Amino acid sequence: MSVEQELIERALECAADDDPELNNLVYRNFYETMADAGQLMSHVDEGVRGKMMAEIYRLLLAEDVAASDGDYLVFETKTHANSYFVLPEMYNVLSDVFLQTLRLSAARVWSPAVEAAISRRLNALTTAIDSALIKNGCATALGNNID
Repeated sequence: MSVEQELIERALECAADDDPELNNLVYRNFYETMADAGQLMSHVDEGVRGKMMAEIYRLLLAEDVAASDGDYLVFETKTHANSYFVLPEMYNVLSDVFLQTLRLSAARVWSPAVEAAISRRLNALTTAIDSALIKNGCATALGNNID
């Protein structure tokens, strides 16, 4: 296991142990940062939010998310856009909020090395999501379009 993977896993384990409200905090902070997301997800219950967070953790733990989950992300981003009207910029906002919330929830083990490892992995994930959005013909979270 890579050092990066160990740091990420340790931070997630610490946050789970020290802050049982982590998932709820991520969503609350996301909704406060991006009101459109709160309105969009107002009908989503705690069970579905839990499943969505489980996917975020799974994707964060993937050492090469673009290779392992690229096709899945194309499917999911297309479904999110067409069925739920998710805006491309919501992915980057959620990533930023997740990092900020995790930083506080895993404070006991947080360090510059942990910050760098998680930031790199989140950047890889948002890059893979942007690539999926481009394949779907959407403007990316970075504001680019394939046209």
